[in-house]
Amino acid sequence: MFSKSEPFNVLIVGDDWVKTEHLEAEMKKVLDGYTYHLETYTLAMDKPMSREKNEAAEDITEFSGTPEEIIERIADVDVLITHTAAISKRVLDAAPRLKVIGCCRSDAVNINIPYATEKGIKLFNAPGRSVEPVSDITLTFALTLARSIVRADAYVKSGKWYQDVHSEPPYWDEFYTFRGPVIRGKRFGVVGLGKIGKRVAEKARAIGFETLVYDPFQSAEMLAKYGEKVDLETIFATSDFVTIHIPPTPENNNLVNRELLGKMKPSAFFINVARGEIVDEIALTDLLEEKKIAGAALDVYWQEPISPDNRLLKLDNVILTPHIAGQRYDVSEGSAEILREKMMPYFQENSLETCLNFK
Repeated sequence: MFSKSEPFNVLIVGDDWVKTEHLEAEMKKVLDGYTYHLETYTLAMDKPMSREKNEAAEDITEFSGTPEEIIERIADVDVLITHTAAISKRVLDAAPRLKVIGCCRSDAVNINIPYATEKGIKLFNAPGRSVEPVSDITLTFALTLARSIVRADAYVKSGKWYQDVHSEPPYWDEFYTFRGPVIRGKRFGVVGLGKIGKRVAEKARAIGFETLVYDPFQSAEMLAKYGEKVDLETIFATSDFVTIHIPPTPENNNLVNRELLGKMKPSAFFINVARGEIVDEIALTDLLEEKKIAGAALDVYWQEPISPDNRLLKLDNVILTPHIAGQRYDVSEGSAEILREKMMPYFQENSLETCLNFK
């Protein structure tokens, strides 16, 4: 714990996504009553976040900037506040005084958490900032797929609707091509019942879906609150919609493989707003091309940004968005506020209740 009578050093590292000034404003509330020296730095997000673990960054991923940018600034830092900075083993070794890290994201994969824990550094994160936007877009995808909204929009804008109706004889394509299922009673399979998965299940049930749920790390009693507990194979074999909400751990890489995808009904739809590496993208593309599943909506991919020669770009039964599921107008302020809520008990009540890696 920190003493209010002894000064310490704080480094805040923001980026284009979560602004330095928003982090600074919330941390001043957290550190009210303390004596500290504050330095700030803003990372330039001038290229996509690194998603691959490499020699330079060791075992972290999805970071902005470079480890060297932080190493240059962290030698005398006691408290580090960040969003996407690369906090690798080399960075932590360059910070002998570091005692606390606040990271305003949920999974904090840009931080070497095991090594930070080994060094006794306490970590605070910001879970839940994406719950509403991600669950919203999941249900949006489901309804958009079911009613062929994207294709219907293109049909009207291309002038094809006008041409068909005014042809001789008239062709009423809109009565056939764009028919969709009634949602009430359709089976909605949710894989992963964390904060987002639970909210997705709640919203799906609210509009009439019957929810099937799978999460091996949750109790049967908890799962029963959100739907019918089934195994993974049953989710894929019997659901009309399947949506993925699990973390990008090594164990989950390619969890959704060709065998599982092959169990889906020809009328079923697949949604992934979690991480691209969880799904066998080649297998999914094959099944979409062969019309063995009705369609898919993807916000995440094995390679981001998606390559111009990716076969998915040529398909009309898939919706593709550029990893925007968690975006919201107030993402910067909201992320900083959640982190403040998580760090306040430690600094103002001497409590580890909200600490991620120590209790």
